[in-house]
Formats: sequence, structure tokens, C-alpha cells
Amino acid sequence: MSGIAASDDFVRSFRLDAAGVRGRHVRLGGALNTVLAQHDYPAPVSRLLGELIALSALLASTIKYDGVFTVQTRGDGPLHMMVVDITSAGALRGYADFDAAALRTALAGGEESSVPRLLGAGHLAFTVDQGPDTERYQGIVALEGTSLSECAHNYFRQSEQIASAIQLAAERLAGVWRAGALMLQHEPGGGGYDRPPGRDALPDALPDAPGAGLEEQEAHEDWRRAVILMSSVTPGELLDPALGSDRLLLRLFHEESVRVHRPRPLAFGCRCSRHRVETTLKALPRDEIKALNIDGRVVVTCQFCNKSESFGDIELDAIYAA
Repeated sequence: MSGIAASDDFVRSFRLDAAGVRGRHVRLGGALNTVLAQHDYPAPVSRLLGELIALSALLASTIKYDGVFTVQTRGDGPLHMMVVDITSAGALRGYADFDAAALRTALAGGEESSVPRLLGAGHLAFTVDQGPDTERYQGIVALEGTSLSECAHNYFRQSEQIASAIQLAAERLAGVWRAGALMLQHEPGGGGYDRPPGRDALPDALPDAPGAGLEEQEAHEDWRRAVILMSSVTPGELLDPALGSDRLLLRLFHEESVRVHRPRPLAFGCRCSRHRVETTLKALPRDEIKALNIDGRVVVTCQFCNKSESFGDIELDAIYAA
């Protein structure tokens, strides 16, 4: 497909040895375009959902888990909700729920995709689900900032006390939706990377690990220099399929002894199935299911991929008889 490169759809870690800073680089092409093409959202919604998917890939890569990492926004603006989840194997998906009329009113003056304008007041929720036999971890942080990158920055600053900087971009180029993201984090004495999910892995508690205080981290000259260098990246560079990850990181940090690791692939993957739908239906009272019947069929559509499963009376009888 035009505009989709073989080097798309990955997250990779890197380290700036001279500055004592670690980072993540995400680039999405085909996987993101598949998610957004299934829904044909208005451009501002697709743009913000694309940024959230890139942000989710960044955050998921900083913790160790075996299951599903989910990021969800809820707000009182026209874009009521966005949901993104990424499995530990790198399968991602996402969807948005919005009020079309309210969205048109909010965007009457342009297509600004700011958080206050589209999401309003609300929160970001982070969840790690490793299956029914393990504890489910969740944290919530307020949506504070004009962009998702600012909201994420505030999360790390307020909840994890780790100096962080994030750049996000998402746009439709040559008919293909693309996204890119960069994140830098200071390395305090206690680390802060590749943590197992737990009390200090989500934004509902401060980490107990020893290390430099937040103000000390942010004042450190090496940290400030690294952030200035990353801030020079343009949206075009984050999204350009012809600009390889190695070239981009070397262009930005060539004086910082940048050391990169092997990219980890990402791909679109929806976990919906007819069996899952049947299990969900069976858990509901039969009278409730009858109320969903339209023209002799009950149709259930996956919010993530838009795939529909249809059931007639005979099939429903078989489900409840099993």
C-alpha cells in the first residue's frame, strides 16, 4: 500500500549513554491505518485516536506484563471516550465514541484536535490485565493539558515522579494514516523502566524506589539538553516512512552516544470471535436478548473492528441450551 513502509509498526528502546537517559521510539503505519480505516472517523477524531494508540505503545513498552495493557479516556466533551489496548505480543486495536453533532459545533472554527476542545474534563485510565488468576491493576489520572503528550507528561510528573518528555504526531499522508512518538525519561537511582505491573507501575501511587527527586532530575543539565534535542523533532520527521528509526535517532542525538535496541513489532489484532459473542449472550437474560431482535435476527458488532455476528432464533436456542 502506498505510504506504508516495511519499517513501520514497531516500538524500540534506546539509551543516551552520555546523558543517562532512556527512551522509546514508536512508528505506526499499516497497523494504525487498519484501525482507523475500519471506522472512517472525522479527521480530528482519527488524529487524536492515532496519537493515543502511539502513546499506548510507548507506555506498554515500559512495563513487563503477560496479558493486555489498556488506556482509556473519558471526558464530558464531544469525544466521550477512546479505548486502546495492546497485548504483550504486540497486537493493538482501538476505537472512539463521540457525539457527531456536538463535534461539528466544537470544530466550527477549525479542526483543532486539542484535549480540552474534544475531550473536555475527564481522565485517563491505565489498566493491566494478566488474566483471571492474577490481580488486575488500574490507575487513573486527570486529563490536564492541551494535548495528550502534556497529559502523559503530567501523569509521570505527578504520579510516578519520573522526569519525562513525550512527542506525539498522527496524520493522514498520501491516503494512509500514520503516527509517530518519542519518549525520554530520566534514569533515577531506582530505574523506572521495564517494571512488572504493580503498585509502582501505574499512576495511582508513588514509587518507593530510591533515586533523584523530581526537581533534581528536571534541573540536571544532561537531561535538559536531551529534552531540547528531542523537542527539535518535527511531526514530519516522526511520520516520514522514508526516514528510518536509526537515522532519526542519530540525527537528533548524535552527540549523546545513542545506543539503540532491536525494534519490537506491532500489528493490528482484534480478539473478537463468534465464540466470545456467544459466551456474552449466554450470560444475559433471554428476555434482554429478545429485546435486541430486529427482523428476526440479533446482530452484535465489535466496537473495535466493526465485524458483526448475526444470530437467529434457532442459533440463540442452541446457545442457551448448551
